[in-house]
Amino acid sequence: MHFKPHAEPGLPDLPPSHSLISHRIELALASGMLGILLIGCASKPAPAPAPASKKSASAKHVPSARKDARPAPERRSRSSEPAPSASSTPSAPVAKAERNFLRPSNGTVIQRFNGRNSKGIDFAGSEGDPVIAARDGKVVYSAVGPRGYGQLVMIKHDATFVTAYAHNSKLLVKEGQSVKRGQVIAHMGRTEADRVKLHFELRRNGNAVDPAAYFASPD
Repeated sequence: MHFKPHAEPGLPDLPPSHSLISHRIELALASGMLGILLIGCASKPAPAPAPASKKSASAKHVPSARKDARPAPERRSRSSEPAPSASSTPSAPVAKAERNFLRPSNGTVIQRFNGRNSKGIDFAGSEGDPVIAARDGKVVYSAVGPRGYGQLVMIKHDATFVTAYAHNSKLLVKEGQSVKRGQVIAHMGRTEADRVKLHFELRRNGNAVDPAAYFASPD
């Protein structure tokens, strides 16, 4: 994923001209399908600054006020440290039975999963290169996706796994359509991307995981 997950909770920000698309995304969110892409990572609002203490009329109280004020910035700096991200927790070992996903493209990997600013893998390629389904499943989304994803296909494989394929130039499947492992589902493109590429995500129970850990071993 140059797949910059701007994952914010709720309905993604779409241009006014995409009101119909926005409505479709809202329906997808309600069904729990598109929500896998929208993992909340909005920062908490900064605490309001403490009111400044009034100056004491007596000079003898000034030294004690200064003494109390020294440790205050240290306490605030500790409390303002960001909490560890849930995506940074170590992933569990992948069962052999789950390592059965195909690489969706034969292109060179130009961005790997890191769980922070990259929630998937980016493959380089040429305009029109085939994008294939990583495994059997049912298409749950095939349209312009949330901002930054371009033309997007999402496939639900079972109750656990969903894959997403972004920045396509042409979509070859429709929502509700069943697809087979290795079937061409789209053509690679650069919609809402800085270059021609495929951004591929794998979600396990709604959480982004490293797709490379689930790819089938070459025969």
